[in-house]
Amino acid sequence: MPLFKTIPVTGGLIGIWQLTEKSSDLTTGFSSKELENHSFKQYTYEKRQVEWLATRLLLRQMIGSDFTISYSETGKPILDHSRFKHLSISHSRYFVAVFVHEQLIIGIDIEDLTRNYIQIEKRYLSEKELITVNKNPKLQCLYWCAKEAIFKLIPHDGVEFREQMHISPFDPDLDDRFTGRFTSESEELVFQLYFESFSDHGLVWVMDNK
Repeated sequence: MPLFKTIPVTGGLIGIWQLTEKSSDLTTGFSSKELENHSFKQYTYEKRQVEWLATRLLLRQMIGSDFTISYSETGKPILDHSRFKHLSISHSRYFVAVFVHEQLIIGIDIEDLTRNYIQIEKRYLSEKELITVNKNPKLQCLYWCAKEAIFKLIPHDGVEFREQMHISPFDPDLDDRFTGRFTSESEELVFQLYFESFSDHGLVWVMDNK
């Protein structure tokens, strides 16, 4: 299945692709030269190859084919395109999500609501957040996605999700956005986060609009 869903954002666009194809189905959309790309050839696992191919096919549908993607030393994607200057990518087992923006640095994350967050919740939730979330699967997912999206936006490595990122309480059934905060020795940043839930997945995105 190609493009599953698009979400327009002021100055940007989010696209979601459902991963139903095999890599052999997707490679037909690429030239032999494109498939010689080092960033593709490094992947030997089928799932990673499908993600790489689907991401680029999704971007072609969103912004055309005249773009290239490179990666920073920390692994963050860098988009070269005439209009859109910033890119964030996320994968789950069943979906690829891509966020492009004309001016703002951005972050996006998608995750399965049915993932077993109990095993990892003390790694990314503070004591206060553990009480607020109270093992609610939707909140467990959205808090995880929120912190991943912020991490993709900020220019920091070695971030402690539990200690340095904090999510303000919100009602996922009534609200359409919420607030997150990142703190370091040198700064405190507050972000407005947006989200959607669909097909047993949570999606969170953020823009550096300070």
